[in-house]
Amino acid sequence: MSGVFAARARSQGKKIRTRAGLMDAAAEAFARTGIEAASINAIAHAADVSNGTFYNHFRDKDEILAAVAFGIARDFAERIDEAMSDIEDSAQRVSFGTRQFIALATSEPTWGLALTRAVWALPELRREVETFARADLDRGVRDGTFRVEIDDLLVDLFMSMVLMAIYLRASGEANEDIGARVAEHQLRLLGVSPARARRASHCDWVPLSITGSSQ
Repeated sequence: MSGVFAARARSQGKKIRTRAGLMDAAAEAFARTGIEAASINAIAHAADVSNGTFYNHFRDKDEILAAVAFGIARDFAERIDEAMSDIEDSAQRVSFGTRQFIALATSEPTWGLALTRAVWALPELRREVETFARADLDRGVRDGTFRVEIDDLLVDLFMSMVLMAIYLRASGEANEDIGARVAEHQLRLLGVSPARARRASHCDWVPLSITGSSQ
């Protein structure tokens, strides 16, 4: 087990550490077998606790799924927003956000696979993830960078490209340059010229680290 949630809760009390261990076990189970096949018994066993302990922390599998998925998505979004606070160009913001989100998710494949499965299972999570992206899309329309109408279908397509890239990279079916390639296609979808889309999506950057933030 990767233990990312547990690592972040290491200095916390026993209750928080136990909850974090259950979340790590759930993320691994969801990634490995899928949400439907993952059982509470298997999650509890992997976390080395009883089923009763599981129910002390979560009502059911849906609740722990939401906790894991929202925890991952919010952590990534907050970290990326902070990292690109000084980026003004809308094309570069979209490229940076896409590349960082994919890189963060796939630097811990268990998280990436669990997140992609959860987004489709939890409509409220999908809407929240899309809200993060839509702010920069609307910004780009206002400043004239993007020459398309930002409607629900376009946002769905935009985010589907990110999620598919995460899945392919986390599954070992794509190289690490997939983030730049997806960002370039997204910018073309938004009406950015081929030359500008390529410059913005293939510029130098430093991936954020998944470690070291608080849970």
